[in-house]
Amino acid sequence: MSGEIDPTRSSLVAAVGSAGEEVQLAITMADVLGGEIDFNNDLRIGDSFRVLFERFLREDEYDDYGNVLAAEFNNDGRRIRATRFTPPGGDPGYYDDAGRSLKRMFLRSPLRFEPRVTSRFSRNRMHPILGERRAHLGVDYGAATGTPVISVANGTVVSAGWSGGSGRMIRLRHTGGYETYYLHLSAFARAIRPGARVAQGQLIGRVGSTGLATGPHLDYRLKKNGVFLNPLVEHRKMPPGEPVPAEHLGLFQAERERIFGLLIEVPQIPAVLKVAAGAP
Repeated sequence: MSGEIDPTRSSLVAAVGSAGEEVQLAITMADVLGGEIDFNNDLRIGDSFRVLFERFLREDEYDDYGNVLAAEFNNDGRRIRATRFTPPGGDPGYYDDAGRSLKRMFLRSPLRFEPRVTSRFSRNRMHPILGERRAHLGVDYGAATGTPVISVANGTVVSAGWSGGSGRMIRLRHTGGYETYYLHLSAFARAIRPGARVAQGQLIGRVGSTGLATGPHLDYRLKKNGVFLNPLVEHRKMPPGEPVPAEHLGLFQAERERIFGLLIEVPQIPAVLKVAAGAP
């Protein structure tokens, strides 16, 4: 399947939907490419993409999606390609053309789609309610009440509860001295409690306007070794995950050429591998 970001389809969800596919495919694509592209803020008019994916059928009707096998996204002048590959004896992952993992320690955003940055990190911002200048130690994303909020990295819940002007707030601890904070939530996801472990991309709560808030939004904060940092800057510095092992690089390159060959062969129709539901 191919698509383009334009004035009438300014989000990945809209572009995928206009091609006749479901929102779940857009969510899966965002999971694959979320370490490289912030789909909330990085998309530009004229961006384009191609994707090869599995579709499960039941009695010749759509039932569900399987894996994204290959994806190419042209974003603001750069091309990002992802190949799904399973090293012998390892777990499946997504890699760029050089065999570098596309998985980052942190996702670019705790919201998958469409919200906008309404207030940036600042040491001296006029507070919209209190009417005084004070530090804003996070990034505000405007989004509708109930929008899913996901963990940007694997971690452990430090706290999940009411926190004064921050309203319902979740605090997560990650490796490397990092902590993340998610403020003004309307609700917590099931099983989010102190001590619980969470996975990258896992639903942890939903956007709200609890505490001191003028409307529904997510205030997302990032701390390292006790100091709050600008998430939009710090996320760009995150190193990639483990590359394809050197001894398997030849296998990866062969799989990359094979899978992108399938994508190139079907440019005018949805690039889909159809699998009957229940098939092995």
